[in-house]
Amino acid sequence: MAHGNVLIIDNDRDIAEIVRAVLSDEGYRVAILAKLDTASINAAIGKLEPDAVLLDGESHLAGYGASWETAAHLAARDRPVPVIMFTAHGGDLAEARVGTSGRSRAAHFSGVLAKPFEVDQLLDVVAQAVGGAVPFDTSIDGDRQRTEQLASDLEHAGATDVRLSARREWVTFRTPRDRLMQIYWWNEGGSYLIGRYDGDGKRLENIALTYDRASAVEICASLIRGERAAGD
Repeated sequence: MAHGNVLIIDNDRDIAEIVRAVLSDEGYRVAILAKLDTASINAAIGKLEPDAVLLDGESHLAGYGASWETAAHLAARDRPVPVIMFTAHGGDLAEARVGTSGRSRAAHFSGVLAKPFEVDQLLDVVAQAVGGAVPFDTSIDGDRQRTEQLASDLEHAGATDVRLSARREWVTFRTPRDRLMQIYWWNEGGSYLIGRYDGDGKRLENIALTYDRASAVEICASLIRGERAAGD
C-alpha cells in the first residue's frame, strides 16, 4: 500500500471525490480543498504539510490563471511541496509539459495530469510526486527544531531576550524599545500569530497572521527596523 498525504485543491467537488476514492484505496491519506483563494490554500498547506498537491486551475474560463503563482510559491517554501498540475486546459498543459516558459520553470511541477484522466496515470503521477517529497517531522523534536530555527532567525533580525518553548513553536522576544512580542504557530489555522504587548505589558495587540516562517520573521524584522529608525 502507498503512504503519504495528498491534498486535492479543486472546486469541482465531484471530480475531487473520485480522485479521493482512488487515492484512498491506494493507501494515501487524502484531503480536499474546494477554495482556490491564496489565504485558504496557504492555511491548508501549513496545517496539513502534504506530500503532494493536485492543483486545479483558477476557473473554467480563466484557465490555470493564479494557480501558476500558487505552484511557484509551494515550490519555493522552506519545505517545498510537490505540485501536480490538474486541469482540462490544453494550452496550460502543453506549456507545463514543455517547461521552458518562465512561469512553468518557477512552478516546477512534479507532474502534469490532464482532465479527464486514467486511473493508472493518476496513480503514477501521484506516486512520483509523493516519492520526491521531503517528509515532514510531526514529532515534538520536529517542533523543537522549527522553534529553534525561528528563534535564530529572529536573533539575526535584531530581536533580544529571545525565549522559546521546548515543546511548541512559540517564541517571545523584545524589540529595541523593550516591547515584548510573541509568535505562535497555530497548527489548526495553518498560520503564525504575531502579537505585541503595550509598554506596560498589560495589553496584547495582534500584529499579523501569516502563513510561513520567512514572512513572520520579516514582519518582526520590519518592526525592529522601524523602532531603530525612530530612535535615531
